[in-house]
This record gives sequence, C-alpha cells and structure tokens, in this order.
Amino acid sequence: MSDNQALLLKQQLLEELWDEIGSLNGKELDEHLAGLGLTPDSLLQDYAKAFDAACTAQKRARLEQARQQLRQSAKVDFGKILSFDLRKKQQIMAAIRDHAARTKEMTIAARNQKIEDEGDLDSFLEACLRLGLIDSEGNLKK
Repeated sequence: MSDNQALLLKQQLLEELWDEIGSLNGKELDEHLAGLGLTPDSLLQDYAKAFDAACTAQKRARLEQARQQLRQSAKVDFGKILSFDLRKKQQIMAAIRDHAARTKEMTIAARNQKIEDEGDLDSFLEACLRLGLIDSEGNLKK
C-alpha cells in the first residue's frame, strides 16, 4: 500500500469516526465515550487546555509581531527626513493629508490638524515614519 493510499484510508476512517461521534448526543454520547475509556469531564478539560494554548499562542504571535515592528521602527532613519528644508517637509505633509483625505484610512487629529512650527511638523513626520506611512525619503508607502 502506498503512502497516499494509507493516508487516504486514514482520512476516511477519521471522517467516519467523526460522523459517528457527531451524530450522538446526551446519554448516547456519554456511553460511547465511556466505551472508548473517555469521560466528558476529561474531554472538557482537554478542550479548555487546548483552547487556552491556542489563545496563548495567538497572543505570543501578536507580541512577537509588535516586537518586530518596534525593532524595525528603531532602524528608521529620522535624521534624513528631519534634514529636509521646510518647503520639502511641507510638501510631504501635504501629500500625507491628501492621502488621508482620499483613502479615509487615517485621520490627522493631532493638534486639531494645526502645525504651529517646524518642530510640530518634525514631530508629525517622525510619527508618520514610525507608523510606516512614509519612508525616510518622505515617500508615501503603498
């Protein structure tokens, strides 16, 4: 018997078992499980453990993703964008506002959308760079 045939046979057997168990409920299910040496309580505990493990794994994956983003943002070259002249920075800001207005993907709520001076503009551009909206050249990322 080839590996493919053995795998197919195994899948068919599992499907039949699942169908049989899935058709049972209440006392019939409890008796069937007892015949297999299983108890509903132990199965519920196993399910709870598996569910908790899955949730923990998902949280760990999100934490690792956040760590990765933090590492990437630490690598961002803020000096380059901050070294641009004021006119270039204002052009970048205008492109960001235009993008936000067109896509509705973000809002520019900080300081009621007012930039008082070049320091405010630098802070805003740094934030956009950290968020990954623009690259260190001031180009919008797609």
